[in-house]
Amino acid sequence: MIEDIPLQPDKVTYSPDDTIRIKVTNKCPFQCEFCHHEGSARTQDMVLDSGLIDALDKLRRVMNLTQAHLTGGEPTAYPQCTQLIKRLKSMGFIVKMTSNGQFPSSMLKKLKSSGLESINFSIHTLSPIRLGALQRFTKDFEWGTKALLRQLKNLKAAQALGLKVKINTVIQHDSDIFDIMSFCKAQAVELRILDDLSPNSLSIQKIVETLSSIRAVFQGINITDGASGYSYDVISEDGFKFRVKGIRKNLLRSLCGDCHVRSTCTEWYYGLRLEQSNNTTMIRLCLHRQEHPAVQTLQEFFHSEQYRELTAKCS
Repeated sequence: MIEDIPLQPDKVTYSPDDTIRIKVTNKCPFQCEFCHHEGSARTQDMVLDSGLIDALDKLRRVMNLTQAHLTGGEPTAYPQCTQLIKRLKSMGFIVKMTSNGQFPSSMLKKLKSSGLESINFSIHTLSPIRLGALQRFTKDFEWGTKALLRQLKNLKAAQALGLKVKINTVIQHDSDIFDIMSFCKAQAVELRILDDLSPNSLSIQKIVETLSSIRAVFQGINITDGASGYSYDVISEDGFKFRVKGIRKNLLRSLCGDCHVRSTCTEWYYGLRLEQSNNTTMIRLCLHRQEHPAVQTLQEFFHSEQYRELTAKCS
């Protein structure tokens, strides 16, 4: 898609790849069909110890990282969530998280006082029935109603506390995106539309159809230099501004050069991910592969060809 949008050079913004994604848990009250679990559904809760903190501090310094993004699963289900946020904040990280909003509202003050700055809420529908249908094992209307009310209550409470709030949505049903757009307009919430990255997915087609139906105009492109992620700045005919996330073919040569899933890859090199697997803290460099060097121990990574390639770009 990125090559198809004619924009002047001054409409293209580049930002550094300065974020590490930390998968703190695989636990989640949702079981959305399209969830990619950050590459693995078999990870453990992150072990918060001196080894993890030392590694994060080294990565921060050597690779010029400024942001830590907590993911999962549902990050608030991680028992040491607030403790980790405090440690990250003390190191100088801007700390963010992606959440489905299924946590007690009383937790928000703890998250903010620990140093959390923003929450991306994953909201894909405002229909209780369709929310239940998105789960691997379909949930009923009552479950969907409670879950949706909890999401929206926590989003509004986070806004009221001064946390930066954004909605991430994958278009599942034609009417859902228009309902979510209307909600975002009414609540002054930022919106980002995502591709679900599933094989044979229709989500890109649905994005294109949605943009066409609202006579959207592209205003700019934001590219993460050295990573596959980028986004379009878009404005609808009625003046609503939002973003559409995209993935471009960005290679980490030492990993992607002879990759056996290269012909079917949907994410390419997106950035650093940290996870806990087999009782060991691991670096993940690929969403699709599970073998070395796509997944490495921290010790292996700091001596790897991939580390040398990435740090060379930072110097």
